[in-house]
Amino acid sequence: MKYRINSLANRDKLESDIVSNHIDFLKKEFYQVETKWPQFKILFESLEDLAKIIPSNKTVLILERAYFYGGWTLFSPIFHNQKVVSIDCVLDNQGNRWGSQASWLEDNKCIKWRPDFVNEISNLVDIESESMDYIIVPNVVHHEKNQDEMFQEFARVLKKGGKCLIFEGLVRELHHMPDDYVRYTHQGMKAMFEKHGLKFDSYEFGTGVFDVIAYVWQNAFEYLPEQLRKEKMEWFYHEHFPYLQEMDHKFKKNLVKPDKAFPMSYIVWAYKG
Repeated sequence: MKYRINSLANRDKLESDIVSNHIDFLKKEFYQVETKWPQFKILFESLEDLAKIIPSNKTVLILERAYFYGGWTLFSPIFHNQKVVSIDCVLDNQGNRWGSQASWLEDNKCIKWRPDFVNEISNLVDIESESMDYIIVPNVVHHEKNQDEMFQEFARVLKKGGKCLIFEGLVRELHHMPDDYVRYTHQGMKAMFEKHGLKFDSYEFGTGVFDVIAYVWQNAFEYLPEQLRKEKMEWFYHEHFPYLQEMDHKFKKNLVKPDKAFPMSYIVWAYKG
């Protein structure tokens, strides 16, 4: 099978400033990592660092949910210097949610690339075994019902020595129901990797307990009547949110019980030995 990697080559050749604008747009306006959802900072830091060091002859597989964004891949342009394959990972109950967040991408700073394939993440039928050097899974794992099959597919499509990066939020509301199934700790991820023949490499926590508090506040506003919600949100983002972020930067470790942690999100790495 020949991948449509060359379909990416047929896309406009990207200048570095265009890619930088795309990434800045995703961080500042889409994910709003400075003003609303800082738990995603670690994702972009990891992807940008990775894109700088992967050789151009390596193949990167992006597993994301382009369905919700009108069928546009968010993360492929970051790896425009590599061979990149993007899969729109369909869910069991997507229903009428096609393009539900597409309006967020109506900006000329956003690069409009289509995914190469549409597959279930637990059944990557368009990807050959041991064909990928890297797998990137940004914020998708918890939406898959067939967890064992999904991790088995990661192991199948990775080349020997290939690496898998997964970003997940540990603290999340139930969302996109009924397609919301699990919350792994980093140790839970380690167990799943090892169960399916991958070697756990490392992990890194994102924001901490004070960002968790901020996130709970943000979700709580959705339960308030509209006028009260507007008033409380104005207060929160003007006064309380900056304070919580300052606290989160300053106080990262539990000083009473050092064996405890309260990460909002995390990155894990595994490889195929």
